Amino acid sequence: MRSGILDNRYALNGEDLEADMCELLRECILAPNAENGAFDENITALMKAELIDTIDSVINDKAAYAMQNANKTAFVGEPMELSPNGTHEQAELVTARSAYEAYLRIPERAHVEIFAAGSGDFSAAEDILTGIFSKVQRRDICKLDVVPSVLKPKPVYVTDKLPMQQAILRMYFKAPELSDRYAFTMLSMILGGMTTSRFFENIREKQSLCYYCACTANKSKRVLTAYAGVEPQNLKRTEEAILSEIEDIRQNGVTDEELETARLEIGNQISTLYDSATALIGWHLNQITDEKILSPEEYRAEIARVDSARIQAAARQLALDTVYTLSGEDSQ
Repeated sequence: MRSGILDNRYALNGEDLEADMCELLRECILAPNAENGAFDENITALMKAELIDTIDSVINDKAAYAMQNANKTAFVGEPMELSPNGTHEQAELVTARSAYEAYLRIPERAHVEIFAAGSGDFSAAEDILTGIFSKVQRRDICKLDVVPSVLKPKPVYVTDKLPMQQAILRMYFKAPELSDRYAFTMLSMILGGMTTSRFFENIREKQSLCYYCACTANKSKRVLTAYAGVEPQNLKRTEEAILSEIEDIRQNGVTDEELETARLEIGNQISTLYDSATALIGWHLNQITDEKILSPEEYRAEIARVDSARIQAAARQLALDTVYTLSGEDSQ
């Protein structure tokens, strides 16, 4: 959960806003509205209906629906196979008592990370929150063991059908042994992470094969996901074009211009982190499974050291794992 407050020096009447916020957090986290081992029935019913609506409405967002269903194949047997919201059937089984029992496991077993960002030194918050959590009975604390996704022996192809005009293509590439996360980030950026990326310029603009074509890199799972919105008749050509761009980098690396553009793009993204305390917290939170948490400046320096050879080496470790398509019921 997230909260924001003014620094104590801006309090109108000398209030200790930092201490007040810590107390409010304590109440929210450790003193929920519950009696006799259950949450309020009416509130639970409202939240349950909202959860079911969220689960059911994903079909209205075809890109989200495609991602959710593609993950079932790409990450079969892994946590990422599952939707964070669960299934409609699971949500229907929730009761005020079972929800409260699930809540009790959170302060008892959850891995807790507390981040604070802003102009204060937060020493008071540190002392207060340390005191609060030291009184919580903790056991069997969950570990953040993130392991690379398992590469399938050969690529799996899955097609789903829905009443729709446009088709969606998702391709998952895995590199379980990849250790150079900075080269991996640069590779993803150059392939499909910016408006001058290869996917955008070569596949969308020059070949006019799709409405959009981009990719993302999951450094923890060592997975690069390429995704595109296309006309059904262009699915195969788009798939081949994505494979061709990756193969070209495998064979020839990237240009100096691509390196510089990607560095500038990442540098600009890093510069905006200081515009928001929430963004800065997210930056550090995103690294909690890494061996070392880097400051934005340290990360920028690491990116500056990435060259074409390292990106080429990263591309050579990618292997196609899953190809998922979502298209209209009448398309071939």
